Amino acid sequence: MMGMTLAQVAERVGGRVLGDPEVVITGIGSLEEAGPGDITFLSHPRYARLARTTRASAVLARERIEGTEVQVIQVSNPDWAFALIAEVFAPAPPRFAPGIHELAVVAEDVSVGEGASIQALSVVEGNARIGDRTLVYPQVYIGHRAEIGCDCRIYPRVVIRERCVIGNRVIIHSGAVIGSDGFGYVTLEGEHHKIPQVGRVVIEDDVEIGANCAIDRARSGETRVRRGTKIDNLVQIGHNCDIGEDCIIVGQCGLSGSTTLEDHVVLGGQVGLADHIRIGAGAQVAAKSGVARDMPAGAVYRGNPATDKNRFARQQVAVRRLPRIIEQLRELSKRVERLESAAHDSKRS
Repeated sequence: MMGMTLAQVAERVGGRVLGDPEVVITGIGSLEEAGPGDITFLSHPRYARLARTTRASAVLARERIEGTEVQVIQVSNPDWAFALIAEVFAPAPPRFAPGIHELAVVAEDVSVGEGASIQALSVVEGNARIGDRTLVYPQVYIGHRAEIGCDCRIYPRVVIRERCVIGNRVIIHSGAVIGSDGFGYVTLEGEHHKIPQVGRVVIEDDVEIGANCAIDRARSGETRVRRGTKIDNLVQIGHNCDIGEDCIIVGQCGLSGSTTLEDHVVLGGQVGLADHIRIGAGAQVAAKSGVARDMPAGAVYRGNPATDKNRFARQQVAVRRLPRIIEQLRELSKRVERLESAAHDSKRS
């Protein structure tokens, strides 16, 4: 494709060129891998050493990079600026002809929107609805009476089970299962008996769901993921969970049934949440934490069991001091024994 001058790049991202505005950019890359003609970005000062040795023609950064003559476009948010440029230079996504592929199995009463595409070996059951311009990749299963909105991308081997509802502009990556049965059993005389899971899953607009996620249908009612939430790979969301708007859930998190996340919650990788708890708006939970009780809005928790980050830090400092404290206690115990022994001898004499 045609290149862009740094002046054109700066105009697109709302930045300022610190250097030669006529340098031409023809691609993108990381600080380590970019070469001449590429533009990269510096998102955090800890990577400044890489920016000083990069072979890229230009760097998106918050300020001039000391120790190098590399061209800089000064922006307030390098991550966002790079995303805007990546849209220009990224390879075009594969295109599929609208309509139903001859090797797809689609029930006669399925509603398929204008410009939608259903690819080979996908199965769409009766009374399902697929919105305009939605792309269903090969080997997808869409169950009875499922509803999928407009402009969605459903990647290979996704399963969307019966009666589940998917909003507009939703992206679901390969291997995800939407509407699997919730994990519900009653134990009688040592035997586990399945409780019917008769609810559904509702995914609102602009949600992205990573590869191999499982979002369980509700026991009754619905499991809901609200607008704009982004879910990483390998996340488990239990039955009747309610996930707020614009949440971030990082890989390998597990949410037990009936958990509520209010808006803008961030869960780090491998966080585990107990059932029937509420995480307040804007709260953040650090990676590998275990949360067993409600968290207030705006809180930052870490550890297992999860606790306030400042208290957790004090606890960690105390743990590192334990060997020294134990040694001091042993020495104090010996001194007490010697003093008691001396006092006892003094009384006898």
